[in-house]
Amino acid sequence: MRISHSRWGNDMETNEQLDKIHALELKIALEIKRICESNNIHYFLTAGTLLGAVRHGGFIPWDDDMDIGMLRDDYDRFVEACKKDLSPEFFMQTWDSDPNYPFSYGKLRLKETRFVEGFSEKSDLLENGLFVDIFPFDNVPDDPAQQKKQERKYFFCKRILWIKKGMGTNMKEGSFKQKLKYYGFWIAAHIVSYERVKQYYKKSQTLFNGVPSKKVVTDGSYNYKKESILREWVENLELVKFETEEFLTYKDRIAYLTYFYGDYMKLPPEEKRNRHLLRNVDFGPYA
Repeated sequence: MRISHSRWGNDMETNEQLDKIHALELKIALEIKRICESNNIHYFLTAGTLLGAVRHGGFIPWDDDMDIGMLRDDYDRFVEACKKDLSPEFFMQTWDSDPNYPFSYGKLRLKETRFVEGFSEKSDLLENGLFVDIFPFDNVPDDPAQQKKQERKYFFCKRILWIKKGMGTNMKEGSFKQKLKYYGFWIAAHIVSYERVKQYYKKSQTLFNGVPSKKVVTDGSYNYKKESILREWVENLELVKFETEEFLTYKDRIAYLTYFYGDYMKLPPEEKRNRHLLRNVDFGPYA
């Protein structure tokens, strides 16, 4: 089953396709859970996936992804465990396993499928299958000045890496100021090597991991300040129902969701129920 359009409609066929995406993403998430449990690795549902679990008992009906978080040590152990424990139908995609992958977090991909987003349609990734995002969380310095410094490094590094690997070309659309920013990043991307930026970025992320901190942060789709959350949330976990399964998440999830979304039980208007801009989806042998 294949779709190749840039937006989703509300017809029955599209709803069936979204249901199929959800079913396969759940399959991927269960592989993550299996590896974590067999290697004593802590993970947690986060962001919109946790919102879906609490508000809908599973996926947000119009959403098309899953987000799982891990503290940095657990994330590194998970990546290593995948090298020997991962089932052959999956691929653990990181900026070390795929030289064309620019993100500082990982994606567990389902092989023999395709899930191409508009943001990355011009990239040359080794795998483009359906995926679940896996976000490493690192310490946030308690000093506000250090936070600002770390935030700037996140902002610049991630955009330079995107451009170097052919992603985020939509950043040059819009106002003159936006275009100016894009070409500033474009110039930087053509001066500094990919490996140098990657290593500098990872060093910036992990710089405070040996220092006690009240908050942790990940490189998610929101800004640095928004993604900075209380350490106590990610260190105290319990199972929550998600679709037909159970996954670990924050014990104090109500506080997290209130911080992240405000009135999280209120449904957004239809025009704000965002999905990825999808260019191509192919379920391959799972159709």
